[in-house]
Amino acid sequence: MKYIRYPNEEEWDGIINNSPFVGFDFSSSSFYNNNPEVIDILDSPIINSHGLLLIQRFRSLVESYILLTFYYQLGIPDETEKRNTNDTFKDFEPHHFGNKEKFDYYSDVFYFKVFSCWEVIGHILNIRYDLKMKKIEFKKVVRQLKRKDNDMFLKLFEIINNIDFIKANTYRNQITHNYSPNMPGLVRSIDENGMVIEYVQEYYSSRVVYDNIKSVLELLKRSIEVIKN
Repeated sequence: MKYIRYPNEEEWDGIINNSPFVGFDFSSSSFYNNNPEVIDILDSPIINSHGLLLIQRFRSLVESYILLTFYYQLGIPDETEKRNTNDTFKDFEPHHFGNKEKFDYYSDVFYFKVFSCWEVIGHILNIRYDLKMKKIEFKKVVRQLKRKDNDMFLKLFEIINNIDFIKANTYRNQITHNYSPNMPGLVRSIDENGMVIEYVQEYYSSRVVYDNIKSVLELLKRSIEVIKN
């Protein structure tokens, strides 16, 4: 494996200063009520702990975004318009394969991290609204909010039904459990009648993935803003 360079400090700062993170901030105390008349002395420390976990995961998300953006900007000529599967990498020079390998790695990490952030938000909401859910999944938590806080429910329900959220969730499931869409290839499955079928996996170009990542970031930021006190 050849050495692949990492961004220097100037390149790193250039990406972060032009990223969706500029001006966005929150603390571990952003998610519980600071009013001493209504504060829950039992729940607040737990919510604070989950707030700290969300900060840690969000920082990892920022790092993944910086690095995947760096390799994306170095160039990955894998657009699929007017090409068949065998031509996906026809414009690649040797260094482009390294760029794509790193972009794929950090974009995979990004998707794992962004949904782990949403799961932490699910834990915070479960505690704040006393939902008593044993198994936390952000989408299921949101649906339970309808009986507790309809305004909060509507705001978050809009997010989980956003087309970019749905695409990101599908992509995350694919790279975790199935054949990754960032690699062209042949896959095999069994249809509902038990027939074995083989077909060419739909390929997601780096631009498609990067555009979705930027949209998903905005959805996560909106989720955090919605639940902040």
